[in-house]
Amino acid sequence: MSIFTKYLKGWQFRDTTPSLTVGDELDVFVAEANSDGNGHVYIGDTHLLVEGAGQATVEKRVRVRVTEFDEEAATGRGEFIEIVGESSYTS
Repeated sequence: MSIFTKYLKGWQFRDTTPSLTVGDELDVFVAEANSDGNGHVYIGDTHLLVEGAGQATVEKRVRVRVTEFDEEAATGRGEFIEIVGESSYTS
């Protein structure tokens, strides 16, 4: 085994549009929220609209259950479960 092979062992490329499955639970940060009580989450180029993740969850780490996902468009919907942490930017 060459030094180059040893160095790259276990490396893999990360996809900017991850594939999500209905029922998956994810811990993510809410980037913004609509006035209608839905939050927006971005995972790479993937966008999820999270029902029930309103203004109080913006910039917080939340747990979300995926309810719909279109792999081709890299968009989907999810439902807010709970807040699981704070942003590292808040003091």
